[in-house]
Amino acid sequence: MLRTVIVEDEWLSLNMMKRYIEEHPKYELIGAYSDPFEALKDISRLQVDVLFTDIGMPGLNGLQLAERAKQDSMQIVFTTAHREYAADAFRVDAVDYLLKPVTRRSIDEIAAKLERIKRLLAIEASNFKAPVMKVQCFGSFQTTNQDGQIVKWPTKKTEEMFAYFIANKGKIVNKWIIADTLWPEMDGSRAVHNVYNTIYRLKKTFEEFSLPLSIKTMNEGYVLEAEGAIVVDLYDFQELSGQKDLTAGQLQLLQNLYSGYLFQDKDYPWCIKLRESLEVAHLIKQQQVSLNAGTAGMA
Repeated sequence: MLRTVIVEDEWLSLNMMKRYIEEHPKYELIGAYSDPFEALKDISRLQVDVLFTDIGMPGLNGLQLAERAKQDSMQIVFTTAHREYAADAFRVDAVDYLLKPVTRRSIDEIAAKLERIKRLLAIEASNFKAPVMKVQCFGSFQTTNQDGQIVKWPTKKTEEMFAYFIANKGKIVNKWIIADTLWPEMDGSRAVHNVYNTIYRLKKTFEEFSLPLSIKTMNEGYVLEAEGAIVVDLYDFQELSGQKDLTAGQLQLLQNLYSGYLFQDKDYPWCIKLRESLEVAHLIKQQQVSLNAGTAGMA
């Protein structure tokens, strides 16, 4: 559930929002304040997931409250009767803003977005705190284990097969398709023999570098499975770029993830279509960053 605090100096609006939050299954109301100074004193100890705060409050307005109370794991949602405050709201990395009067429907519609961001923040926090295996797919293709040791692949085809499995996340890939993709110049039986040998080398490399991965045989094919913490920039990019509404911080994270073309230093013909689609997604989000920056500058 989303641990939620409401700050609203109008009693009618405060009580209405309290009722909406308390009755919604995805929220847990842990604080409701009409005085922003009282809220500021308590927020640091409440482990807040979401802060709904009015912008136009005397003494300490919502923007000031958000700037002073902001925590890495806390999402800000502003409530305001004035649409022109939107640009100011996003300057403090707000997730969204709701126009008054806030309705039960608007509280419900934003819940899924807040939950999704909470999961991403939890993953980022976990990745930061614990040593994990990392796979860099954008720019130079590189894999490191939990100790930060760069994985040295026994052959170029072993590395390429690993990249192929990473690009086909969670998919069972038929051995004949792998053979035709990685050894297109060979006849079928010789290519499949190479598949068997390279799968063996992959498994041995996983063991040698203590990688939390396994290759499972299923239905005349193979699938790569993670058995522990693993960070893949490609997966993080796909997760974020597939979302419609991103905060300024998430847009910047997306730009940081894209450090070059997919497998840029490798000549993998099979990844061209995926590489081009990711480049398009990157350009679209890059335009959104520029647009947001321009909007903020005009405000």
